[in-house]
Amino acid sequence: MPPTAHLTRLKLNPMSTEVARDLRNVHSLHRTVLTLAPDHLGDSPRQAAGILFRLEHNPRGQTLLIQSHYPLNLDQLPIGYATATDERDLSPLLTWCQPGMPIRYRIHAQPMRSTRPEHPERDDKGSLKRGRRIPLHGDEATNWWHDRAATAGLTPDVDTTVAVSQPDLAGWKDNPNCAGKRIRIRGRVTRFEGTATITDTPALQTALTTGVGRGRTFGAGLLSIAPLTRM
Repeated sequence: MPPTAHLTRLKLNPMSTEVARDLRNVHSLHRTVLTLAPDHLGDSPRQAAGILFRLEHNPRGQTLLIQSHYPLNLDQLPIGYATATDERDLSPLLTWCQPGMPIRYRIHAQPMRSTRPEHPERDDKGSLKRGRRIPLHGDEATNWWHDRAATAGLTPDVDTTVAVSQPDLAGWKDNPNCAGKRIRIRGRVTRFEGTATITDTPALQTALTTGVGRGRTFGAGLLSIAPLTRM
């Protein structure tokens, strides 16, 4: 079955108390987005619905882009939360993707490296010790993206790659293992954009529909592309 995707663009209402709550806590934003998915999708509704989202900041306000396998039920949004400015079927774009095609792209991602050793030791309980994940910046972050892009079926034009730091993913969620306690959510985000050439159609279709890198639950990893002729 050919891959399918739908894109919904929401202009958030800066006067909405629910919007203010979600902008303070990315886990709350995640839950709001999930309410728009169809019912009865099992224990992993985000994956089943193919939901990826990206919060874009600009002088005219906040815009929320949501991609999904199915059209969203916008009636589930709180009253006055947002206005839908664009709803479209992206399936033709997924079919259009062929090797050699020039495109423009944008993605919010979390470039990082792990300090986990090649042969990690085990702790007292027998579990492998985890290394720390260190956010990358500057040329290291750009190199990280170029490596991920190659895996995603793209060859970025190095001279056009722009990397811009974005507001951190920040918030908190309840700790399921300890009642009354919360887990802090924090992640550095970089926006990458530029032009590229498609090299691998199946790899790109997978990246477009499932996301790239970490943080997809909280608004990172949504890769957007458009034909270069639309620039």
